[in-house]
Amino acid sequence: MSIPSFSLEGQVAIVTGGGAGIGQGIVHCLAEEGADVAVIDINGDNAKKVADEVKALGRKSLAIEADLTDSKQVHQAVQETIDTLGKIDILVNNVGGLSETSLARTSLQFVDVGEAEWGETFELNLKTHVLMCQAVVPHFQKQKSGKIVNISSTAGKIPHPWLMVYAAAKAADISLTRSLAMELGGDNINVNCICPGIIYTPLWEKIAAQRIRLLPDAEAKGMEPREYFLRMVPRVPLKREQTAEDIGHAVAFLVSEDAKNITGQSLNINGGSRMD
Repeated sequence: MSIPSFSLEGQVAIVTGGGAGIGQGIVHCLAEEGADVAVIDINGDNAKKVADEVKALGRKSLAIEADLTDSKQVHQAVQETIDTLGKIDILVNNVGGLSETSLARTSLQFVDVGEAEWGETFELNLKTHVLMCQAVVPHFQKQKSGKIVNISSTAGKIPHPWLMVYAAAKAADISLTRSLAMELGGDNINVNCICPGIIYTPLWEKIAAQRIRLLPDAEAKGMEPREYFLRMVPRVPLKREQTAEDIGHAVAFLVSEDAKNITGQSLNINGGSRMD
């Protein structure tokens, strides 16, 4: 019996939103398995820092500052990756999160959610994934191979009143994954989705601060965001935190040859807090 290997030697990956949080963890795991990585982030300094970390692991890397809601910048980033690293084998669409409008909201009621928040949230969590796929898929079709992993959220699978806008966008990302998998399978392109649970990233720190401020939970008042987050961990069946590297290891598997017959799936990585 052969021993599974996630080796990504000779592969070139793009990780969007790779400059911090879950994206940074994904970049590290892909590089550790041998991939060269283009790190695309709206924060150029963060992208450069993570790209330098990849180089320290002995892999080639490229830092690109780009706003991926802009199709022109998307195509420029993809072309720069090809020009510098020679090709693209893997696309990880990790850009997402809550918009600044969402984080600044002072009410959690549906009727108080403005049109701008819906637009910003879908641009950030869905449009960026669509534009990147549209830019990269032609290259995958030409070479008759490619792996796409969209980072969604378990919020996209459950009713989530106070995160309704975000949850709706993440549900759309899961649907996009399935439709792309069906359309692109004949070109030997795998498309899968990962749905993380709660991971303490810079974004989650902001979410925790908003919950403390707005939710009717007297015990939470005055808590620090990290303290509030840790209070949620015992509710997870495995009773421990998930990490950005947990997501990264799963991505490394899904883009490896060991997962060549896995497509159209949405994998929960949440310690068991969601099991479907």
